[in-house]
Amino acid sequence: MRITPHGPGPKLVSLRRRFLWLLIGVVGLFTAGMALSLVFSLRSNEAAVAHLLNVEAVQAKANVMRHWDYYRDLVNNLSHDPQLIDLMLVGSIEDKEQWADSRRRLVPSILGLALVSLEGEIYGDTNLLRVGPSCRRDLRQGGASILNQAPIHRDVVGLEHVDLIAEVRGPDDEALGKVFVSVRLEQLQRVIDDSTQPGHAITLCDGAGKPVVSSGSLQGAVQEISVPLPKTGWSLVVQSPLQRLSYSGLMQIFVGMLTLAGVLVLLIVVVQRLRHPVLQDIEAALDALACLTRDESPPPIVTRYSEFAHAAESINRIAVHLHEQREQLDRLSHTDSLTGLPNRRAFETRFPHMLGLAERGRPTALVLLDLDLFKTINDQLGHAAGDQALIALANTLKALTRSSDMAARLAGDEFVVLLSGLDNQGMLAWYRRMADHFKGELRAAGLNIGNTISAGQTWLQDVESDTIGQALARADRALYQAKERGRGQLVFAAALGEKDTG
Repeated sequence: MRITPHGPGPKLVSLRRRFLWLLIGVVGLFTAGMALSLVFSLRSNEAAVAHLLNVEAVQAKANVMRHWDYYRDLVNNLSHDPQLIDLMLVGSIEDKEQWADSRRRLVPSILGLALVSLEGEIYGDTNLLRVGPSCRRDLRQGGASILNQAPIHRDVVGLEHVDLIAEVRGPDDEALGKVFVSVRLEQLQRVIDDSTQPGHAITLCDGAGKPVVSSGSLQGAVQEISVPLPKTGWSLVVQSPLQRLSYSGLMQIFVGMLTLAGVLVLLIVVVQRLRHPVLQDIEAALDALACLTRDESPPPIVTRYSEFAHAAESINRIAVHLHEQREQLDRLSHTDSLTGLPNRRAFETRFPHMLGLAERGRPTALVLLDLDLFKTINDQLGHAAGDQALIALANTLKALTRSSDMAARLAGDEFVVLLSGLDNQGMLAWYRRMADHFKGELRAAGLNIGNTISAGQTWLQDVESDTIGQALARADRALYQAKERGRGQLVFAAALGEKDTG
């Protein structure tokens, strides 16, 4: 019997060769993914730096203009002093000198203050009034044009200053003379220093582009943004180093290479042990990796084995539940549910940062607020009205609290505010604005009540012994004094280590 050979069998395929191509594909996917990720990282880094520079410039501009407007308003207010008209018309030189010297002592942050004739002559002793030769020369030679200028003088090291001038006018709007004030440049230097981010540089330039004050120094290529300062003729230049490849980008490449090496080793071991079934699972894994390179969400865990199906389903469900629960718990743990303000836990978290500002010399205040006669609202109008009053106070604090500050609800009708960069007068002005705004919020809520707010303020001390408990205790004592003195007022607490003055 003759045996007829069968036809040619199926063409054999090299599993080794397919696995090699699979490895090449994995390497290609990872390489493309890393390249795309690196490009996006570079662009994102440049955009982030540009955004940071813009934010930094806006904040620095706001800080500089706040201080500039303060001193400009100071000069204008001095020039409108009701005593000045008679003083300029009939007062003696000694009277004018005494007036200027007394006003200068009230504002210790300024260098010199004097009354000046229309011809630019100083009334009084220039040494006592702290008016230097260069200032006197500008006053005599500047004429009316000097009113719109802000001359900078650096004659004496340590006494660098800028001059501000305003006219004194009589009842018929005739010019009677001028008020001269010189402001130390170190005031602007502090503002620039506080506004400069680590590794960045900020320069305040005058109208000619010459530096007035600066903070930080950079070498090599930089990325910068220039912001004009209105009403001054000056500008702010904010700079940061130009990094084509950041440290995070290098780490991204390094981690990608390590990940690639780990995946390749895993593929080799698994394929050698399981061959065809594992290769099929690898293809599914490659599909998931392709989704990642396209910035798409990877599919949920899907297994090819029935033994793991129930576990995979449970893991997917638990992962979604934990993610949602974590977000909800994070919000609840730091937010007061009634007012939407940060709660006591969030306040305790923020307090060390604000205490650090005080330790670095930046004035930082803690204000404890209490809604006067809150129990009366609940008893007479009901708890719903009490809640509306608390919400009105919270809305007021949200409206008047800067991004660098913090307002929180501690408990009941007790609120706390952390403020930086204000002096005693600034604190009083803030409290008055807050009290007026609160009345408007009550009217908007339909509450026809006249309840006020009592407040106790304390400065955070730049000593290691100051703590959150001590600061709250000082503010609470001041709040108690505000209540005893008739409510509806702000009382300053005694400094750390001092007795309460009552």
